[in-house]
Amino acid sequence: MKNVLLVTCSLLLILFPLFSGGQPEQAAAGEKETVEITEPVTIQFWHAMGGSRIDLIQGIVDDFMKANPNIKVEVQYTGSYNDTLNKVKAASKAGNAPHVFHIYEIGTLQMANSGIVTPIYEIEAWDPIDWEAFFSPVRNYYTINGKHYSMPFNSSTPLMYYNKTFFEQAGLDPEKPPKTFEEVMEYSRVLKQQIPQLKAPLSWNLHSWYFEEFHCLMDAPFVNNDNGRMGQYPTRALFNGEAGQRILEWWTGMERDGLFLDVGPGWANHRAAFGSGEVAMVMSSTSDVNQLTGLLKEKGWEMGTGYIPRPKGATGGVTIGGGSLWITNNHPNEELLAALKLVKYISSDEPQVRWHKGTGYFPVRKTAMEKLEAEGWFDENPNFRTAFDQLLESPYTLNTAGSLMGVFPEARSLIETGIQKVYAGEMTVKEALDEAAEKTTKSMLEWNELVE
Repeated sequence: MKNVLLVTCSLLLILFPLFSGGQPEQAAAGEKETVEITEPVTIQFWHAMGGSRIDLIQGIVDDFMKANPNIKVEVQYTGSYNDTLNKVKAASKAGNAPHVFHIYEIGTLQMANSGIVTPIYEIEAWDPIDWEAFFSPVRNYYTINGKHYSMPFNSSTPLMYYNKTFFEQAGLDPEKPPKTFEEVMEYSRVLKQQIPQLKAPLSWNLHSWYFEEFHCLMDAPFVNNDNGRMGQYPTRALFNGEAGQRILEWWTGMERDGLFLDVGPGWANHRAAFGSGEVAMVMSSTSDVNQLTGLLKEKGWEMGTGYIPRPKGATGGVTIGGGSLWITNNHPNEELLAALKLVKYISSDEPQVRWHKGTGYFPVRKTAMEKLEAEGWFDENPNFRTAFDQLLESPYTLNTAGSLMGVFPEARSLIETGIQKVYAGEMTVKEALDEAAEKTTKSMLEWNELVE
């Protein structure tokens, strides 16, 4: 992977603008003894977690400031991952970037080559991090060529949530959620016949993340060059191959047959449909465990969780979603050290346990999970454990690690547009995926030229 500064280009601004930045002011990583905080410092932290999570994050940061009275952290919720990313880029260009910012996992390669960040590996010697305490799939996602670029924060996988009460009413075993594409269709037909109040048996929001996870379950590459993970940028999208077509034929076929409720993009409508009883099953992030449990409890219903379904015979596993914390460059060493201490604290055991219990995102550290097990948390809250088991049972391959590409946000948008075209009958599955893959490949090649 080449570490070069990016040049400004109008084409890149049209795609996903990456701004060149000066070299960070910090000393080399080995000069730990030269960096310490001797006077009070103030740093800014921008994050993308809305709703009740705003207060939860603020509480974690408040505890950090109590433990580090010479560091003041100004916390700001800056909208969605995309919103936060765009605001950070604009702020960096204007010379007033936040010290720490929070974006989605698919921004990893883009940020690593943006010229606006200080990679964790460059300064971690100032306050060493025990990377072995982290879950390997989490740590590995944010590692490029063996180097740690950002700090894992909120990690998730999708789960299948289901209404146990409806399962019982339909004569289905409430302790056995569907495990395969074929079982999902079988269960859905039963639910549709036995529970007439349902608009459809199943739903999830329009998001390419599920499409990507199904690829991982099939141990199929999303892009070429070892899924972009072995030192070479990907140059061709592969998601329009046999695996992608099988996934989307099942997905859109469910919608066509009235077994799947299309609720559009966003993260609110499918949750609402599940909570109101319009659907009996919903696929969503593990971060929704707390919220969905409460929605069903209000109705007197019991919720279960299961692994996301896979095509029969698939031998892969899931990869992580969620986000990580990045540190920008061009700040004094003392402020960079304060930023490092903040992200290290947020990923430590106690804040991660608190974050997990308040959301459903699983802790990024094995040691935090051990503490949850020791206190009996999972015995009392088994639905919170499902995501752990699903991840830990997943084999590690270059495909299950998740792909890296510099134009991932655009690829997602193209895939989602393709799915909508299939819903509308404007294209076949193959036509839609071929179109999305062709456009993604073109954008990847243009991006690669600018960073190589």
